[in-house]
Amino acid sequence: MTPDMQPKTSSTPLRFLKDPIFLAILVLGAFMLLYQLGARPFWQDEAETACLAKNVLKYSVPKVTDGVNIISQEEGREYGENMIWTWSPWLQIYVSAFGQWLGGSTTTAGRMPFAIVAVLVLVLTYLLIRHYFPEPEDRWLAILATLLLAVCIPYLLYMRQNRYYSLGTLFMLTSLPAFVSRKPNTIQGLVAGLSFGLMFHSNYLLLFSYGPAVFGAKFLLDRKLPPFRVLLAMAISGAVIILPGFAIYGIGKQGGMLDFTRIPSNTEEYFYHLTHFMLPLPLFAAYVWRFRKTISLRTPQLDDRKEWWAAFSFIVILINVAMLTLIPQRFFRYIVHLFPLVTFLFAWTIIRLWKWQRVAGVLLGFLLIFTNWLYIQPLDWLGMSNRRWHSDTTMLTYSNPPIRLFLTELMHGYPDVNANIIDFFQKNAKKGDTILITYGDLPLQFYTDFHVMGGLQKANPEFAHDPDWVLKRAISRTGRAGTLVSSDQVALFGLDLEHDYEKIVLDGADEEFGDRPDPYYHRFIPYGEPYQHLVVYKRKESAKEGS
Repeated sequence: MTPDMQPKTSSTPLRFLKDPIFLAILVLGAFMLLYQLGARPFWQDEAETACLAKNVLKYSVPKVTDGVNIISQEEGREYGENMIWTWSPWLQIYVSAFGQWLGGSTTTAGRMPFAIVAVLVLVLTYLLIRHYFPEPEDRWLAILATLLLAVCIPYLLYMRQNRYYSLGTLFMLTSLPAFVSRKPNTIQGLVAGLSFGLMFHSNYLLLFSYGPAVFGAKFLLDRKLPPFRVLLAMAISGAVIILPGFAIYGIGKQGGMLDFTRIPSNTEEYFYHLTHFMLPLPLFAAYVWRFRKTISLRTPQLDDRKEWWAAFSFIVILINVAMLTLIPQRFFRYIVHLFPLVTFLFAWTIIRLWKWQRVAGVLLGFLLIFTNWLYIQPLDWLGMSNRRWHSDTTMLTYSNPPIRLFLTELMHGYPDVNANIIDFFQKNAKKGDTILITYGDLPLQFYTDFHVMGGLQKANPEFAHDPDWVLKRAISRTGRAGTLVSSDQVALFGLDLEHDYEKIVLDGADEEFGDRPDPYYHRFIPYGEPYQHLVVYKRKESAKEGS
């Protein structure tokens, strides 16, 4: 008997929270998500959210200026004459502002609300599976799925960030009952609509890709959508939340960047995203084979409900990724919200394998929890790897135990490039100094009170007006038009650094990003010498007197 067909009882899904193994997993997950949360400062994208959140506490709305500095990574496209942010949705900004309101303008305070939501995701993942599969023998399905999520390092990297990633994951989960229930009700439709609306305000790219995926998977598996009353509740509750966003956000600005000629290259890139960090190639191929008839509409509705859930999860992932190939940006961050579906797939697979051959089930579980061999080795053997750092043992792009790397960083720290920059200027710059930096301007804005220019801001005459300090990062950047961004142009060609400035070489490495969560870029163990050092230029007193 399925849960949807069971008689009503006084018990609630919360009864499952008494499970001691789940509680142990929850403690482990909370540790992985919350420990040393503020050890490394915000990197550029996080600092964007944090700076806007700080301005929310000052102006009640996300203005791009605090009266001194400008927040921009798109050469001024993110705002209009009123200086209010319209480039991306506001929910993450207000969540970060809430954290800063409670705990001050600190790294931990900004990240904490998002990490707590990620802990809630672990709880909800377990409860959803136990609610729909309450039989005692199905307990391990929920336990395994939750454990795999709690120790999934690519997932944890994003959940510890001051960004929308945990919000999108939570709203994905809360939307599911309207689609996975055999007989969804109006309340579930209402909750799904609210979830879609909040997902839109987290990052509307998530909704534009996940929405078609969840409807498409439901139709492929059941040959029908949820009942009309459920769809109506979903549409009304979703529209109430979503429609104001079209008036607030500059969605048309990003829509104008669509380039359908990039679909083939985007498809290739997302294939590598999936197989390197989410669905290893052997399992990906096995799922395609297992569900091929379902995907092609050649099989009737699946009777085994757990297999139905597995097929549903896999099809949602496929359609979600297919939708993202239409978008010009192709980042792993846009599929992170799908990880709970991935871990359900893994748990279902491990248990089926265990029932067939116990050693094989244990081996698969060990490989997925403690290693990344299934992700890395098959691609290497087939000559399909496109890893940027093929043999770097400090990263997830190498055959390396991910948990060991993650815990090494948590326990031993990391000489973060943004921390080094912030520390240098706090110790050496004076109040009122101007700093031109070609990348990393937003962390510097958040943690200091100096006038910080540059980064990916639009051209400004102040850039070339003899700043007191210049930090030319090792890697130059181009804008969407393919031309060198303004700050790099000024640092390279608009200032006489050799004549007017004193060169100062810092001890730290000039790493490109800092605490970026993207598993293609995140380093867990520091660079060893030789490396490119940070170089700062201080304006000479003689140059000031001569100007």
